[in-house]
Amino acid sequence: MEKISSNHLKKYFSFNSKKKVCVAVSGGLDSMVLINLLLDLPKIESEVAHCNFSLRDQESNKDEIFIRNFCSEKNIICHVKKFDTLNFSKKHKLSIQMSARKLRYDWFTELLENNSYEYIVLGHHFDDSIETFFMNIFRGTGLKGLLGIPKENKKFIRPLSDFTKEEILYYAKIKNIKWRYDRSNLDIKYLRNKIRSVLSTFHSFSFSFHNGLKKTINHLHDENFLIENKIEEVRQEITIEKKDYPFFWKIECKKIKKLQPLSFYLFKLFSPYGFNDIHSMKYLIDAQSGKQLISKIYRIIKSRNNWILVSHQLLSENKNKTYMIPNLKIINKKFLPIDINFFYDPEKKSRKDMFLMDFEKIQFPLLLRTWRKGDFFYPLKMNGKKKLSKYYKEKKFSLLEKEHTWLLINGNGYIILIIGNRLDDRFKVTENTKKILGVKI
Repeated sequence: MEKISSNHLKKYFSFNSKKKVCVAVSGGLDSMVLINLLLDLPKIESEVAHCNFSLRDQESNKDEIFIRNFCSEKNIICHVKKFDTLNFSKKHKLSIQMSARKLRYDWFTELLENNSYEYIVLGHHFDDSIETFFMNIFRGTGLKGLLGIPKENKKFIRPLSDFTKEEILYYAKIKNIKWRYDRSNLDIKYLRNKIRSVLSTFHSFSFSFHNGLKKTINHLHDENFLIENKIEEVRQEITIEKKDYPFFWKIECKKIKKLQPLSFYLFKLFSPYGFNDIHSMKYLIDAQSGKQLISKIYRIIKSRNNWILVSHQLLSENKNKTYMIPNLKIINKKFLPIDINFFYDPEKKSRKDMFLMDFEKIQFPLLLRTWRKGDFFYPLKMNGKKKLSKYYKEKKFSLLEKEHTWLLINGNGYIILIIGNRLDDRFKVTENTKKILGVKI
């Protein structure tokens, strides 16, 4: 009773004014103790979110009714979402437990976006962390997988993380808190339940079991903290350029190659982006320009002596998009992908920051777009035409550079200019040119 109290929760909710939180309540022991503790905090306005996964026939519906009645008695808002978990599992080829987890957290994220909640509050306790610890050992894991369930993760917090199931049960009995019992917790077809059964045996003959594991996990947290700091130092050392939106990360291959142990650093640096194949990443370090690795959301492109890590969206966002410039008097730059400027009759001498062309050969409307299959042009000061794909290859353009290099297209469909790179010879300024058009980015 001294350990579990509303005072313990205050360190998570040190607000000066009243704040609103949403508590995930299943109806089980842990979540019912949690919501009762939160209702005793004066500066917290609690609402409830309950997931009905439709997995236990009438038992699932009785859980929902139990929660609705509790919220009605306490005069608090209750959000309920009913899921067809079995069909979701089949459709997405996920286990029942993974399906329920995804459905639950997707909905919680939606609730956070649509309401002014400070946090989503969850009822996980220390025994849950121990079970996760052993589950990850069986599956194979790194240090991070041994840390259990985090107490805080952005907008998700777990105030009961330091307490054991036994302590929570004792508190519930003393306070006469009612809860619903989920019989599926005994079903040993689930790995977590098998581990729970084995762990109960350890606990029965060793009172120091929980304390020993708690010390171990705390030490692992400290070690992970030091490792993450080192990883951040290395990330900065290998980075040439990095921006968050749109996501773009340019990395120096020479510095990656020097990292030791290389496999460890490759995993820590790139697994968050979905790259877990260490062998393929090692190969890519010395691969020829243009080779790439693809994950679900991102790709790593070898570009000369660098890696470029980008999202698929960044590579495809310009594809097949065309922007029109009806005339030079009215140019709405707000709707163009680049800041392009046109000048009548600039000085005839060439300038590094401006491309000069024969205005009389220009036909409107002009178009801006990226390259497409079959594109060709007549490179300035070269004889004959050249396919754009071949030109890009000769210039060693990376895939990213190809997709983000804009073309200025004449009204008759001819390429006037590879912007920032090369003018088409057909539009060059000659002795017969009467009027010059300058293009500057």
